[in-house]
Amino acid sequence: MLQKILPVSGILIFVILSGTVSDLSSISANIKSNLIVLTGTLTCCIISYPPSLFSALFDSICRAFSKDKKDFSQIIDEIENLSTINRSKGHMALDAESRKIDNDFLKMGVEMVVDGYDRYTIFKTLERRYDSFLSARRSQAELVNTVVKLMPVFGFVGTIIGLINVLHHMGSPEMIGKGVAMALLTTFYGLLYANVLALPMSKKLTEQTRQDSIELALVIEGILDIADNVNSKLIRYRLRYCIGEFFQDDSTCAGDALETQSNLPQAPEMELPLKKGFVR
Repeated sequence: MLQKILPVSGILIFVILSGTVSDLSSISANIKSNLIVLTGTLTCCIISYPPSLFSALFDSICRAFSKDKKDFSQIIDEIENLSTINRSKGHMALDAESRKIDNDFLKMGVEMVVDGYDRYTIFKTLERRYDSFLSARRSQAELVNTVVKLMPVFGFVGTIIGLINVLHHMGSPEMIGKGVAMALLTTFYGLLYANVLALPMSKKLTEQTRQDSIELALVIEGILDIADNVNSKLIRYRLRYCIGEFFQDDSTCAGDALETQSNLPQAPEMELPLKKGFVR
């Protein structure tokens, strides 16, 4: 709840601060300053990146701000249930259960298990899908970071334009005031947009990508264990412990994990492929 209240409060402060500045200067100066910053940044980004990247970025940012922290226990429970069905009822029952899966990545892995692909083929296919996902998210992050860098730059461009107007109208005090206002306002809006809007979007997208990467890594590990016909309780134990830092506030998780540990052999350490290739 607090994560949703704070951004709204920040936006209100941003609006109030912008309104205060607007009251202290003319409407035309504010419009010109905003146009220099926004149109300059947008033009450079459109030239540098394909249009499809903008729509993908918009969808990712909407998901990042509309969802809370991921509940990894839900995907672990689903993987455990799929493993239990596979061991007790076989591939036919697993195929029927796969039609109810909402996670496309998990569904693809289960379908490969049902179709009888070998472990290596499943791993390489999911790994390529994982790398493709990270590559797309890196492109989106690069676009947002470009916006963060360009907005202050075009703010300083407006400052130079304003100073040129000042030097051109040294004999007119009224024009000097307009030139100085233009010079200061463009810098103000450039820094404000970059740090209040674009930078938080970049950080939010980075965090969302980190959580999505962990979820995909859990799915890959779970699918490979299902393909190996590993005990479902052992799968649950390994996956819950590999993301232990996300369950520090969950006392029930710690109790369940300790109870499971007493009945199961020591699981090997799992390396999550968050940056480079997988180590299997």
